[in-house]
Amino acid sequence: MEKLGINQLVIAGMLAKAPRLTKSPAGIPHLHLSVEHRSMQTEAELSRQCYVRIQVVASGNWVLAWSEQLTLGSAVKIAGFIQRHEDKNGMSKLVLHAQKIEQV
Repeated sequence: MEKLGINQLVIAGMLAKAPRLTKSPAGIPHLHLSVEHRSMQTEAELSRQCYVRIQVVASGNWVLAWSEQLTLGSAVKIAGFIQRHEDKNGMSKLVLHAQKIEQV
């Protein structure tokens, strides 16, 4: 299979849940966010409402400051890559792995 190498997503929205900070067994901080996006988009020359809620995880020491700044309802713009995660029941979901967070 050919490696395409492009996997980037940028989304702006509001935090739908309070941020949660955890640490891995190796001591790496992980900031867990739930971002909700609502907008009007044009498709096939028609306007349509767009709604999505996506789980976000940001990892590394750089997230410690964000864990203190962000609260439920914060407006954010997040850039990163998407990855498939599987829960304990085998259900898969896409998760955005944040590489950059901005408050807007």
